[in-house]
Amino acid sequence: MKSLLFLVLFVSFNFCYGQNDSIFIRKNIEPFSDKPVYKTDTIVFDTPNARNILIGNVILPQTSNQQLTKSYGLFFEEFGVKDCSESQDEPKPNKIVEIDRSKEEWGIKAIVYTNCCQDFLADVEVKNDNTLNLIFINYGMYCFCSCPFEITYKFRVMEFDDLKKIKFVSINDEAKTNLE
Repeated sequence: MKSLLFLVLFVSFNFCYGQNDSIFIRKNIEPFSDKPVYKTDTIVFDTPNARNILIGNVILPQTSNQQLTKSYGLFFEEFGVKDCSESQDEPKPNKIVEIDRSKEEWGIKAIVYTNCCQDFLADVEVKNDNTLNLIFINYGMYCFCSCPFEITYKFRVMEFDDLKKIKFVSINDEAKTNLE
């Protein structure tokens, strides 16, 4: 009986311990060559919950800011970036250019000026109980140019009482715009 119990415990332990997760990454290691030169790498995680790899333009997953924003009825679901179309010598101030609000969805477009070779991480927060602050963090390779990028934040909306408190939208605590 003891050996049967030991065998069952041993098999179940090995089954649970063997639950690894892996990600394959393919990266161009020669960004300025005419033909891409790729390097492939593998990352193995002990548990599926430990993998937090952010590549390109992405929403920072499940931040405390986003969880608090949900209490206002705004669920951050999509983030988009249009590639730079024209390089500029000097960056201009960031600005919100369009706010589309419906009962089910909000879409907010902004023009942000930053280094032309960088990607974006996105987050949102509610400030002062009345301002939806769109947050972006630019990161990546540095080039000697500046570009206007059109970034879009999309939210699924649920009619919570606190949603009526949101009167303004800002981007990185600047370019505050009235919702009305």
